[in-house]
Amino acid sequence: MNKKVIFSARQNHEVIKQVIDIFKTKSEIDFTFHDPTKQFFNLSRMPKAFKEADLFIVKVRNDCSVDLLHFARIHGIKCLHDVQTVSTCKNKIALDYALRRIFSQNKSKLGCFSLVQSWNQSAKKLDRFKKWGLPKLPIVIKSHSQHDKYNRFNFLAKKSEDFDTFHKRYNHLIYYDVYIQKFIECDAVDRKIYVIGDKVFGIKRENPIYLYMREKPPEIDVDTIERKEFEVSEEIKTLANILSEELNLKIFGFDLIKPVDKDQYYLIDLNDFPGYQGIKNAEMILADYLLDYIKQI
Repeated sequence: MNKKVIFSARQNHEVIKQVIDIFKTKSEIDFTFHDPTKQFFNLSRMPKAFKEADLFIVKVRNDCSVDLLHFARIHGIKCLHDVQTVSTCKNKIALDYALRRIFSQNKSKLGCFSLVQSWNQSAKKLDRFKKWGLPKLPIVIKSHSQHDKYNRFNFLAKKSEDFDTFHKRYNHLIYYDVYIQKFIECDAVDRKIYVIGDKVFGIKRENPIYLYMREKPPEIDVDTIERKEFEVSEEIKTLANILSEELNLKIFGFDLIKPVDKDQYYLIDLNDFPGYQGIKNAEMILADYLLDYIKQI
């Protein structure tokens, strides 16, 4: 009997679109493709394909994606990444808690890496937020949830007036606590590490914050920043293996920056299903891994 698999992702994503095209050639697997930005449900009559699935593969885009993972958990259906794993990764504060525990328990293996000083804080009342934040400048203010593309922000505050700008721009989004990291002076390069099973890839691009400080564009589309591959060190591979095991992640990505005054890296972000932009033949590598994974369930 063919394996029945739900593959839920935004289907016009460059890499995902090509992965779907590959999957459609595999007659031995019964795929159902779902776009969480377009397809919704009558909850009292969920589609038969979803109730009878052997596996859910979900690239989280919005709450609909997370709802599907809850559905899978309730009905005992296996997931590539389950709802607990995804919920931890989508919530920057929960993820920070998890990463600090991981780093604390693996100090001897992760001596080349650190986590940035961070806080969660209410930003709704401007005067109170500014009073709290001024002694800590410069800081980077980030949205609590990293999967909500339309309500996501990443804002550098270096001086008092920046709090006013932030509050004016994002006041409608800060009804919940924000996540804040100490800004680290670095070499202006983001090192994006992508993991697919036991394969680890490295992509370098200019750090968007430094690009903003230099050119002051009205907005930055990070997908248009030039990317180049780089060779991943054994230390980075060790970090990737530890994160995979501790967070129960099969495919994921994380970002590293290198401070100007230290011979180490800071881990500043992690994503449970990244876009894999910049990796040569990413769609083939990802599809091959997922097909092998499906065969093993």
